[in-house]
Amino acid sequence: MEEIKKELIIITGMSGAGKSEVINFFEDREYFCIDNFPINLFQYLNEIFLSSKKRNKVAVVIDVRNQEFMEQLTEQLKILDEEEISHTMIYLDARNDVLLSRYELSRRKHPLNLYDTLLSNIKAERKMLKNFMSLADLVIDTSTLKVKDLQKLLEKEFSGKLKKININLTSFGFKYGIPLDLHLMFDVRFLPNPYYIDNLKKKTGNHIDVQNYVMGLSESQKFYEMLLQMLIYLIPCYEKEGKSHLRIGIGCSGGQHRSVTFVNKLFEDLTKREDYKIGKYHREVGEKTEIE
Repeated sequence: MEEIKKELIIITGMSGAGKSEVINFFEDREYFCIDNFPINLFQYLNEIFLSSKKRNKVAVVIDVRNQEFMEQLTEQLKILDEEEISHTMIYLDARNDVLLSRYELSRRKHPLNLYDTLLSNIKAERKMLKNFMSLADLVIDTSTLKVKDLQKLLEKEFSGKLKKININLTSFGFKYGIPLDLHLMFDVRFLPNPYYIDNLKKKTGNHIDVQNYVMGLSESQKFYEMLLQMLIYLIPCYEKEGKSHLRIGIGCSGGQHRSVTFVNKLFEDLTKREDYKIGKYHREVGEKTEIE
């Protein structure tokens, strides 16, 4: 059995420079994330990886709140090499005036909290970290970056390591309400309803005879082809904009026949065509399936 490669992202740098946004970025991409990770726990990182078969990607934030931060980090990084844990360190920085503005907007205290003024604490932290950038694999100045720009930069830097966008396909019945968390929704109630055919009424879109009936209709075939092509176009656009999850709903009257058939067909075709993590859920039928 091939050993799973262990990857660690270490996020550090100036307080207020965007560490929370970066950890959120990796969390959305299914990294196991720990904020304000105590530096003396680096020796237990291997146990964190081993505690779950899927926990082969971990991201941690370490910052100046760790009093022994500077003294111990170099030694702790040696432990990672000994444990054969691949690690990348991201250092976030921003100008003093930008950090001041961000703290004033958030009305939060600086975590260093050694001096009476915010600017004094920022300058003290910068002095403590002045020799630290040299240890980082990636230094990002967020002074002029919007959150979307930061996400794009990270996506570019880590494109070879990150999973693509997660897509969830949901079938539902309008008579039971529209799911509240959808990004895209399509209505297939314009198609003839198998509910009114005696031998199909008590079946669902998971049955082959219902699928054959629904997809055998010329209007179903035309609409499905247009829908598939639109999604093939839209999904990379959403991914380019930094979206990590895309929830697509297909609705019909009762959520049993037409919507289930369309979700099953989309799941099959998108899985073949695109290298994404795709899940499907039939809300009124109760079936959930995922494929890596």
